[in-house]
Amino acid sequence: SKIERFEDPESSPYDRYSPRLHKHAAALVCEWCDAVLFATRKIRTQSEDAGFGRKRTVAHPIGAAGGDRILRCVGGPTCVAKNRYGITDELPLSWADFMQALTDRQTRGPQTDG
Repeated sequence: SKIERFEDPESSPYDRYSPRLHKHAAALVCEWCDAVLFATRKIRTQSEDAGFGRKRTVAHPIGAAGGDRILRCVGGPTCVAKNRYGITDELPLSWADFMQALTDRQTRGPQTDG
């Protein structure tokens, strides 16, 4: 993935992760695929005093050994992601959990939007 600047018309611009492709190719691939998923680690942010009246934000992992690995299945301000299967927003990063979420959704019926 790569970090790109996203110019949101409803708020100030921000950075987000996107597929490492040319922007037009990424748009085609993301439209064509049934699932574009993003693997990352769970983190929390904390503001600390940086001295001289300034603050800095520091990211800390949640979980053991550098943070719990997660799979984001729905996009947001931090990353490009989507799925047409109706899978929940976030799953633990494991094949068993992904397949369980996929088969649970298939037994409930198809999703008609997106």
